Amino acid sequence: MSSHPDTEMATALDVLAEPKRRYVLAALLDREGTSAGDATSVSASDPMSIAALATEVATIEYNCPIVTDDQCEEVHVSLVHNHVPRLIDSGVLCHPTSDDATRVALADHPLFALDWVQPLLADPTGETVPVDESTLNRTLTALRNPRSRAVCAALARRRGSVAVADLAAAVVAREGGDGTQLVDVTEAECRTVATALAHEHLPALSEAGLVAYDDLANGVELATDAPQWQVDWLADGPLGEAADLVRDAGDRQADTAETGTAIGESGTASTTPKMAGNGDGTDIRTDTCWTLQGRANVLDRGREIVDGADEELFVMVPTGEMIRPACLERWLAAADRGVDVYVASRSPRVRDTVRSAVPTATVCEPQFDWLTFPMEGERHGCVVFADRESAMLVTIDESGPGGEPRVGAITGDGRANALVSVVCDRLGPRLDRLTPIGDDRDGTPLPL
Repeated sequence: MSSHPDTEMATALDVLAEPKRRYVLAALLDREGTSAGDATSVSASDPMSIAALATEVATIEYNCPIVTDDQCEEVHVSLVHNHVPRLIDSGVLCHPTSDDATRVALADHPLFALDWVQPLLADPTGETVPVDESTLNRTLTALRNPRSRAVCAALARRRGSVAVADLAAAVVAREGGDGTQLVDVTEAECRTVATALAHEHLPALSEAGLVAYDDLANGVELATDAPQWQVDWLADGPLGEAADLVRDAGDRQADTAETGTAIGESGTASTTPKMAGNGDGTDIRTDTCWTLQGRANVLDRGREIVDGADEELFVMVPTGEMIRPACLERWLAAADRGVDVYVASRSPRVRDTVRSAVPTATVCEPQFDWLTFPMEGERHGCVVFADRESAMLVTIDESGPGGEPRVGAITGDGRANALVSVVCDRLGPRLDRLTPIGDDRDGTPLPL
């Protein structure tokens, strides 16, 4: 018996978010002598009366081997009128015969084959995990809706607080499938999803402690310090993609703190600033800038800077080979959230492409080479500069062995950072003289 993974996840969370239903399945597994680690072998061979099952569930719920008749009766009523019918409708339980509604047994259902379900049913109250049961219940309840899971995955790709409208656009794109891009998302779709996020999904995720949601500021960010990320079966199951991203980010931070080296997805090391104590309990940078080697590392850093821009973003793109659809999507997303976007290039192709994809961007044509980067030749220079607080200078050497381009960069954060200060001195005054794009479609000269 097989089904779509999304359907399996939806069924599993609908069943397991309610603690009494977890207790029912755990009690029946224990009754059959089937360990959670061997839950794939369950069958409907050992029926149990609902009355006896109510007693087993009551002992789990009240955490006591001896329960009162009133406690058993209360649980029995809830099982008969609520939980057992729900479990039967879901196909997880069955009656041994069509004319016997007083007994139930485990059915042959794919839920029991899910790896992340097995440890949960082995510990249905969450005694062995670093969250209390009420938080566990709220977490499972919040994640029942696939949109809430999409929210966590989308936020895991962002740094810091994200505007709800921007988050809505990312969620719409994810829900649209692999072929849907941010540029395909309509304003009406964003408004509808943003309303649902603000009134339903974000409050539920916030109550579970998975996100920090400020409804007054209309911003939200992932709570990467939430204890749920340390629960292996949650990370392997409902939190899935988001947990992988959170763990990867944590590993990179740990590597940086210990060795000053971070490894990007290309496997190439990049030297990063080391941190040292200054005696008052805070940290200071001992290196003000760091270098990146490898296309993947440089791309990751560029995305981080662009996605983190709040007010102003400047990008210099020397050639058309350096611009990709994903770049245009991110620049458009920045412009849509109110960032002043400037794109400079001596390439007419680049300027025309940006004008078409990001209509509100100020498109610029540099008048001379900047920071000694040859704009034409074997080495190209690219600049990414956001909010006058984050900067990256990229070089691409196409004379490498086998014609494979060698990509490297130097980058820094903070207005006091040496690289950022240099870029501010050279570029900031020129940006101040530019006005948002008007009717001049020939490009605004940028005297770099």
